[in-house]
Amino acid sequence: MALIDPTLHIEVQLTSSIPQATQQAIRAEVAKWVDQLYKSVEIGSRLEYNKRLKHEKMIGRVQVVDFTGPPQASTWVEVEGVKLDVQTYHLRQPTETGNRRFVEQDDHTSQARSLALPNALLNDEWDSLIFDDALPARLLRYLVRMAAMMSQPDLNLATFNWNRLCLLHGPPGSGKSTLCRALAQKMAIRLGEKFAAADLVEINANAMLSKYFGESGKLIESTFDGVMERAKDGKKLVIVVIDEVETIAGSRKMASGGGECHDGLRATNQLLTALDRLRHLPNVITLCTSNMIEAIDPAFLDRVDIKQYIPSPSTSAIYNIFRSCLNELIRSKLITADDDVPTLATTHMTLHDSLESAGFRLSKVAEKCAKFAVSGRTLRRLPVLGLATYTWGAAQTLDNAVAALEKAVEQEVLSRAE
Repeated sequence: MALIDPTLHIEVQLTSSIPQATQQAIRAEVAKWVDQLYKSVEIGSRLEYNKRLKHEKMIGRVQVVDFTGPPQASTWVEVEGVKLDVQTYHLRQPTETGNRRFVEQDDHTSQARSLALPNALLNDEWDSLIFDDALPARLLRYLVRMAAMMSQPDLNLATFNWNRLCLLHGPPGSGKSTLCRALAQKMAIRLGEKFAAADLVEINANAMLSKYFGESGKLIESTFDGVMERAKDGKKLVIVVIDEVETIAGSRKMASGGGECHDGLRATNQLLTALDRLRHLPNVITLCTSNMIEAIDPAFLDRVDIKQYIPSPSTSAIYNIFRSCLNELIRSKLITADDDVPTLATTHMTLHDSLESAGFRLSKVAEKCAKFAVSGRTLRRLPVLGLATYTWGAAQTLDNAVAALEKAVEQEVLSRAE
């Protein structure tokens, strides 16, 4: 017996901000239209709605984004027999919020910044994610379900040891920070019917450690006071992201045993107190990243609901990262090619045709990068670095671009051996 009804998730981007009642009407209209017109849809596809919807002038695009249900090999989903989850959203512009900073030290170092969600600045974050095993979609489903259940009216939160706290840990450059921001954007959309507004609060953990003794705890307290102030409106979803959380959640036992100053101990104590205060606010979700989970205080880890290891990219993920970069360069005409770079599956099926094809060469480069555990951050830099360093003139052929990438990767590997 399935615990979750098979659900097809559809996002409707609006051209402007409109009343909630109108959004509800659009959600119902799109759901009825999809149910009546389509037998099956493909995940990731945009649906054409010209002259078919009453509210079409208010709609920018309709996209099938995800499927929650039994694992399946195909990207096509039968519409009959599945629940349609249609969500509407309007992208906020950075100028609407001013990227507000709050809580500053005397030297004006920003402790945190806020951004209204969903935001145009984060519009492409989700599509840029490349992980194995549908990791982002799985995490999104967990977090959305967690938020929806914990915000149930009249639910006594004190009954459950549930902090709505997620920790992504793994090697540097594996995409943890980008994943957190992308999850925040998607949660704001997926939970749009439950929460009328959403804010992202990004906390600068490194800046929390004040140069003045005793100030770190006060800075953490002030920052979370700001978070709680935002969360007073129960119809607003507040998503807190803390990067490199080990900076302010370090092991107190290790710190005291190593003779470190007590400012770090106070910072950890204050963070734990702040998280306990947030526990009773069902509209607050906290996402943290760490490169060194072993350095984090056990009391913090005990409060974490979801711990997810984020590994360095695998060979297939690296291939797809390079493929997405090269295809974007083809789209922007910086690379000339008759076709896009093929998928890895297509490359494997056509190996007998040419061992000198762009796809085959790219797969060998991906294998080398995986062997040396090159970070995702570096991987996305290498295609452009290769073009800038090893080519001259105007647009390059795909073969030249791959050759430049091969040289850039070789140089990266050599620099690691030095």
